[in-house]
Amino acid sequence: MKPWKTLIAGTCVAAALPVTAAYADGMGAEGVARASQLVMAPDLQSKERTSKGFSLIRAGRPQQAIAEFDAVIAAADRQYSGDPRPRLCARDEATARQFAGPGKEPVMIDPAVCDAHFGKGFALIDLGKGNLAEGELRRAIELAPYEAHYVNEYAELFKSRREWQKSHDLFARAWAIVDKDKSGPDAKVAARALRGMGYTQIGLGRLDDAERLFRQSQEYEPDSKAAHFELSHIARKKAIGS
Repeated sequence: MKPWKTLIAGTCVAAALPVTAAYADGMGAEGVARASQLVMAPDLQSKERTSKGFSLIRAGRPQQAIAEFDAVIAAADRQYSGDPRPRLCARDEATARQFAGPGKEPVMIDPAVCDAHFGKGFALIDLGKGNLAEGELRRAIELAPYEAHYVNEYAELFKSRREWQKSHDLFARAWAIVDKDKSGPDAKVAARALRGMGYTQIGLGRLDDAERLFRQSQEYEPDSKAAHFELSHIARKKAIGS
């Protein structure tokens, strides 16, 4: 299965951050008005273009998909040009402040922008341009560092390159931030992070650790064929001593 078939578009929930007194201090009325304009509600056109981009990827037209994603990204770059605040596709103000860093005033942006970087990354992978894809996927998790499915997909890129430790560390990051409710909506995302860590542990020759992770993943996705296959593969490797 190609990675893009697992895409979950539009998972960020947009909300507007107020222009706080700390940020507004010294800006003047014109500056405050401009900052207020930079914190806007989700743009319907951007959402539609991003959705169209994912549809084009599924239809095997990655180059056309990139054009849609680029339009969304370019519109955001124009909208926030000159704004020094860190950009985040954050769920709420508290989340934005947590990930912006100490003393930094974040601005919450349209979640379609995060999905556009994410989708462009996979369109580039389909075109065989993994090096360019890496930058887009990295940008997606910079803008939405709490979205575990973004991190999982970024980890997959390094897994495909057999960069086991880097891939493992990213899957571990996804596991650290994902909701671990076994009956919740992110259960399969959690299972995938565990399977990803397990797969990289096989690559690193740590079969006991890999087996433990795949079995743990089954607690979140009991019917996973991937976990069942890898556990059988580990058993065979142990049986022949490799």
